[in-house]
Amino acid sequence: MRLGWPVQIAGTGLGLPSRVVTNAEFERRLDTSHEWIVQRTGICERRFAEPHESTLTLATAAAREALADARLTADQIDLIICATITPDHLLPSTACELQAALGCRWIPAYDMAAACSGFVWGLILAAQHIVTRTAQNVLLIGAETLSRITDMEDRATAVLFGDGAAAAVLQPSGDPQRQILAVQLGADGGRGMLIHVPAGGSKLAASPETVASRAHYMKMQGREVYKFAVTKMQEVIQQTAEDAGVSVHDVAIIVPHQSNLRIIESACERAGVPLHKVIVNIDRYGNTSAASVPIALHEARCDGRLRRGDLVMLVAFGAGLTWGSVLLRY
Repeated sequence: MRLGWPVQIAGTGLGLPSRVVTNAEFERRLDTSHEWIVQRTGICERRFAEPHESTLTLATAAAREALADARLTADQIDLIICATITPDHLLPSTACELQAALGCRWIPAYDMAAACSGFVWGLILAAQHIVTRTAQNVLLIGAETLSRITDMEDRATAVLFGDGAAAAVLQPSGDPQRQILAVQLGADGGRGMLIHVPAGGSKLAASPETVASRAHYMKMQGREVYKFAVTKMQEVIQQTAEDAGVSVHDVAIIVPHQSNLRIIESACERAGVPLHKVIVNIDRYGNTSAASVPIALHEARCDGRLRRGDLVMLVAFGAGLTWGSVLLRY
């Protein structure tokens, strides 16, 4: 969808656990090796939250840093959107808890549950609020503690996921060149069970039996997810550029969801995107779901890889199955 929304990213921030978990920790208790993990995923280490840390504490740290970067105070924020599938509680939302933690006014705050696509979906929603003038300054966060829903006895999934948070402040652009040019949104609920947590919802409430059967941990059909991700990521990159009336070659930087290095490499090769244009940090953080795109975006800003006037594409896919993209001129 071609847009031209005058919305800009005014600041970003990071919130990471201090605990670094290397592949060696999995070698000691699972039938795996550092070489096997790196070869198949590109992951060398990830972060795990300590017992006193949670999605809310990580989100709060990221939000405070983003506000400082945007030179705003908490009482200047008009809306909070938190993308997460690992909220501190089913009720209230993490966004509402974050509103209180930051000391904001009684502004609207809500969670976005689109898994790994959550931050991208949230960015589109935030931009819509700004364009329709229902908000001036929007605080958007992607935050996860996936270690709390990952089965550490399952070799296929235990090595993939990590914890972390990152935030962005969005506001109207004073420069007509800085705008959101095109977006893509989609979902295929028919394949939703390819990545799911069986228990803990209204269909299968928590019980001694669900705990004993490890039904509160993520289950994933890796092979099917891999095929979907490569195909969909390629399609979304090409279609988003086409919708904006630009060539894929015009895009300076692509910030993809950090699911698996092999997925990123295969999809970008098929889409005609050279890897030097792609932000990759999965080797240090693993898959952090809704936090992965904003963490990579924040690091790219701090490293100077994003320059004023660049075409930047954010692209993600995840459980649901969901996908989304945003092409903006930075």
